Amino acid sequence: MSKKTFTFFKKKPFILIASFCLIGSTLFILQVLKGSPTQDLKKSTFEHITKIRGEKKQEVIDYFEDIKKQAQNIRSDQQMLDFFRLLKTTQSNPSLEFAIDKHYISSYGNFYDILFINPKGDIFHSIKKEDDYKKNIFNSEISNVKLAKSLKNPSDDGFVEYEYYPPSNEAAAFFTIALEENEKHIGWFVLQCEINNLNAILKNRKGLGRTGEVYLVNKDKLMLSESRFIGDSTILQLQVDTVAVKDALLFKKGEKIINDYRGVNVFSSFEMFDLFGSHWIILVEIDEDEVLTEHFKKHQKYFVKEFIAYLSAKEREVSYPEKPTGLRIKKVEMNEFTKSDNGSYLVTDGVSTCTAIAISYPGKFGYLAHISPTDEIYIDNIFTKYVLQENYHNFLKELIGRIKHFEVYPYELNKVEFVIVATHTNSFAKAIESILSHDIGLASIKFMYNPYSQSSNVLLTPPQYEVYVMWDGEKQFFESGRKTENLGTILKKIIQYDA
Repeated sequence: MSKKTFTFFKKKPFILIASFCLIGSTLFILQVLKGSPTQDLKKSTFEHITKIRGEKKQEVIDYFEDIKKQAQNIRSDQQMLDFFRLLKTTQSNPSLEFAIDKHYISSYGNFYDILFINPKGDIFHSIKKEDDYKKNIFNSEISNVKLAKSLKNPSDDGFVEYEYYPPSNEAAAFFTIALEENEKHIGWFVLQCEINNLNAILKNRKGLGRTGEVYLVNKDKLMLSESRFIGDSTILQLQVDTVAVKDALLFKKGEKIINDYRGVNVFSSFEMFDLFGSHWIILVEIDEDEVLTEHFKKHQKYFVKEFIAYLSAKEREVSYPEKPTGLRIKKVEMNEFTKSDNGSYLVTDGVSTCTAIAISYPGKFGYLAHISPTDEIYIDNIFTKYVLQENYHNFLKELIGRIKHFEVYPYELNKVEFVIVATHTNSFAKAIESILSHDIGLASIKFMYNPYSQSSNVLLTPPQYEVYVMWDGEKQFFESGRKTENLGTILKKIIQYDA
């Protein structure tokens, strides 16, 4: 394949000063509306997620204030009081229990269950009739739960925060309503709150993109909600011992970029607040990589030029791959992609006007593609696609689709690495656009680019699937993909993110 000469930057003369002013002022207005390519991303992101934090905290408080009023109203609900008195002295009364169930649904449906408890601790009635029914809360297997301990002081209403409640086999919180008759304590209504209603508030992630989440943590650092990134339940199972949680316990509130419970860098806005004597921490977080990636998407043309200028000027470090042994070498031809099987090395040669793309998950799998200029990542118009017809293809889309369907779970996508190799920039912008359209961030992408080379040979080595490129030009040398900066890191430098 012959090497083409590419001109990266061209100066275009302006014919009319008036036209220049009009164009310049229009671009300025658009830039203000969309945000500057070099705007303070940290400040704007923290402002955004802190606003969401305040709104979500208020939603949680409003929800519990509302159900607290419902719980307290039971003391003046004459029908429920009559039920309580009658059932204390009745062994079984199906018609009465049916009436209670009907009244419960119409008036107390926001609660999972209602326990009827006498002063001795006997649970003589409940709506669900789970394993706590007919048990004594003070001297049975549930005597160690927080609810039992809270009832030792019979005169006060109370709120018992979420803990694992064995009879329901899930986390539960409770409102305890002490009952009196003729100034004598006669027992309690205990209204059980399931955690699903709380989760429903937190699962609404409007304005938080594909990686943002809102979650609650108690004073023991245990998560009180479900993580959007973990398949198994995290409620009271996952301890979140991050800098954000520690700072919330010490300083009440704050904002930081931290390493989250997944080991991922996130923007975190956190606050500890009091709810009926319980101390909870609310956190709103979004992946740093998503913030950078979305900023890039808004200003793609600007940043593509900046990336190219940066990579053109950078010094390249010579690296030498280990020499493959045995016959475990698979060659990848043009317009082809291949997976490394049984520890095989993948090699493609003569990448000049073409583009090589390596996609891998270190330690798990590696693919190498050799893509020609008749591919989607080169083509900008429908007419060209029509002319090419059967010669037109979209290898990158096909390859990413295969990986998403057969190789990784959705939450593993951020561990997949993409390395684009080329001696030109013809495919760079569209390849990046295609990768990002699959919910993949800039930190997962590297561009190994050498405009001074005539062609390159690419080697993908197992088991970590490191990419080596042999540049062939005036100087012939190897360069390692592991030592190449990802596009997220480069973007930070361009916008002086860490300054």
